[in-house]
Amino acid sequence: MYELKIALRQVLSRKRQTLFAILAVALAVAVITVMMAMLTGFQDELVTASIENNPHIVISPHDEEEEFIHLYRYTSARIAEKEGIIAVSPKYLGQAALEYRDNAEGVSLQGVDPAAEESVMRVSEDVVEGDLMSLVYTRYGILLGDKLAENLEVHVGDRVDAVFPGSQTTSFKVVGLIHTGTAADEVTAYARLDSVQDFFNEPGVVSTIGVRVADPYQADVIADSIERETGLDAVSWSEANAEILSLLETQMIFVNIFYLLIYGIAGFGIANTLITIVAQRTREIGILKAMGTSQKSIMVVFIFQSMILGAIGLILGTILGYVVTVGLQSYEIEVPQEMYFGLQTLPLEVEPLNFVYAAFFAFVINILSGIYPARKAAKLDPVKAIESA
Repeated sequence: MYELKIALRQVLSRKRQTLFAILAVALAVAVITVMMAMLTGFQDELVTASIENNPHIVISPHDEEEEFIHLYRYTSARIAEKEGIIAVSPKYLGQAALEYRDNAEGVSLQGVDPAAEESVMRVSEDVVEGDLMSLVYTRYGILLGDKLAENLEVHVGDRVDAVFPGSQTTSFKVVGLIHTGTAADEVTAYARLDSVQDFFNEPGVVSTIGVRVADPYQADVIADSIERETGLDAVSWSEANAEILSLLETQMIFVNIFYLLIYGIAGFGIANTLITIVAQRTREIGILKAMGTSQKSIMVVFIFQSMILGAIGLILGTILGYVVTVGLQSYEIEVPQEMYFGLQTLPLEVEPLNFVYAAFFAFVINILSGIYPARKAAKLDPVKAIESA
């Protein structure tokens, strides 16, 4: 195909312009692939954190004025029998103060069935000292967040006093420490459900029931089913994080606009190169048309040039983007937790489809950018083109 040979000859004849046009495309693809890796990692981390660090469904009293769920054993058993549910954990939540010598800290005291809570929340993965299951054999045992223990200056084996107005001061033995890497480490304390119920003088009730389902993306459907059957309020993880998920969707719109701008800049680089070639090769184009070359063939020559520049650029950009992404993955880039929903470091995820999307759209933009100079060259009058040279 002689159009391809002419296109290659013209591309190679202007090495400096060709190099800058290719670099423009390569840098655009590289920047976009790195950004897509950051966004993909960020979204995956948020979804994973929402799914793994919280119950997939939280059940609470339907009436806001009602503080507790009564007959929770019966309700929990009914819920556990539903299809798609793999674990259920009733929990009593209360605010109290823990005292050790001259130190005192306010805590979120969580009364749990250790085995059930482990099945729903995988608490053991966060235990850094001691054992969650020690609570099974220790009537008044307690697990503390490591920051909370540090503030109280207590260690595993020490005893702390739980204090709450109207309740009898109760001594708990510290049987373990947990570390989640979040602010919860400063206030969280786990104890046995019956011990906490006794401490707050509220036997036979719980505050919430946590549910873990086999498929987290079916949590909405299962939550609706629980609400209909029990009359309780059931909130899925996606409903609880609706604002965050909506924010991510909005963010994607602005990011896609940003992508288009970057692609556009790269496309203008190629268009500029081709327009320069048209201006500098006017005589050759005129001669080709005088020899009978059709307008279609002239257009094909310039479209081939934009395809060659785009293809080389996107290949280099994809390689560069992958190398930069993998390189950044080896570093822990710290980010402000308050701005990134509790994430401590910037996550990057190498997703092959991101590279395919970036390369595909870059290639399409490059072809489109070659249409104007191709039409300009095809419409040249051969006589005027030869005379103007």
